[in-house]
Amino acid sequence: MKRVLLYTMAAFLVLASCSKKDDPVFDESPDVRLNKVLAEYQAALAGAPNGWNAELRTANGSLYHFHFGFNDANRVQMYADFDTLTASVRKESSFRLKALQQPALLFDTYSYVHILADPDATVNGGEFGLGLSSDFEFSLDTLAADSIKLTGRFNGSKMILRKASAQDLQAWQNGQWKNALLFESISALILNYFKRLNVGGKAYEISLNAARREITFTWRDGGGIPRQHTTTYSFSGNNVQLDTPLTDGGTTISTLSNLSWNAGTSSFQVNVNGTQAASIAGAIAPMIPDLNAPTRWWQYMADREYFWTSFFGFHVNGVDDAFKIRSIPGLYALVFVPRFGSEQGVIYDLAAFTSVSGSNLNLLFGAAFRPPVFTTDGRVIFRYFGTLGDVPPEHEEKYINTASLLNSTSGFYLVQTSETSYDMVSATDAKAWITWLR
Repeated sequence: MKRVLLYTMAAFLVLASCSKKDDPVFDESPDVRLNKVLAEYQAALAGAPNGWNAELRTANGSLYHFHFGFNDANRVQMYADFDTLTASVRKESSFRLKALQQPALLFDTYSYVHILADPDATVNGGEFGLGLSSDFEFSLDTLAADSIKLTGRFNGSKMILRKASAQDLQAWQNGQWKNALLFESISALILNYFKRLNVGGKAYEISLNAARREITFTWRDGGGIPRQHTTTYSFSGNNVQLDTPLTDGGTTISTLSNLSWNAGTSSFQVNVNGTQAASIAGAIAPMIPDLNAPTRWWQYMADREYFWTSFFGFHVNGVDDAFKIRSIPGLYALVFVPRFGSEQGVIYDLAAFTSVSGSNLNLLFGAAFRPPVFTTDGRVIFRYFGTLGDVPPEHEEKYINTASLLNSTSGFYLVQTSETSYDMVSATDAKAWITWLR
């Protein structure tokens, strides 16, 4: 039996070796087939008379929308819901279809697509070196009659194109998308740090992270218990869509729409869930103060004999670096050091203007403050003690403005924004604040 089996296997191997090794599996060469696939994608992209609606989900989870109009000359016109400019001004750039490891769509000149992927965080509010974890080169995954699916080649972001209607294109052209994007202007137009959505006689404090397209609601429920709800959001024409609706008893908030700015009242008018009139306005104090935040912030660095860092100083009345501390030559940062030193029996804190030499942090000059007062309603009050170092005459105004604001008798609320950062907000009117990082 073993001998028969061996003969059978040998016969099979002989037959296999006699088969033609150059018989093609396909009738056409790989290059020909690949060029046909690229031609199919080109015909589809350029063949949509009203262009394509695009949804781009970045690797960090944020959702952005585009409208693309491709042609046969490797040009693409686009809108994007990144901000009111990109949502209202159509931008033209170039694109290529190219065979890489698989067919790919490349946006090969700087465009609205590149804004999300730009590694410069000042461009898009993302992380330095990473941006918003998006892409501008995409592998073409699938082609259907009215849709195309793509995957970013570097960060793996996901994009899907769907054929647009004439009405879809008009929604960009007539400003519907731009109006919705006004929602992200609330931080610029409402000068107070704290902002309230007032609807149906109920107030909700809102905090917006536009870079992550994330919004946090804080309120007290019917029993007076503090509640908080954080959700991502996206835009859809004239609507701001909450990915996870807010539920407060019998109240549900899922969309905000028809935003309009009232300069007279410094507030936004808005519809909740399409019909219910509401407003968004500034507030001078947090709805639910973190009573322990000031002590927690101060004690953290006091225990470690270290310091908090602010690279831009105070934001005041809508102006970043309002006192222009970045104009000081060689400035590294404004730092706050609890228990920096002692003088006349007083152990003082120091708000210091610093420079860096090698690995050493050097004091340029600074304002000393007596031990802070922590109030029962969640504020910290600093009390000016004196000046440390010599302040150059050309920088006196920057120093005096910073020290005077820190010396405010109303003090500051502390808002912890992450494990490593706090915002310190003026309790006078909440129109001035400083971000401290560790």
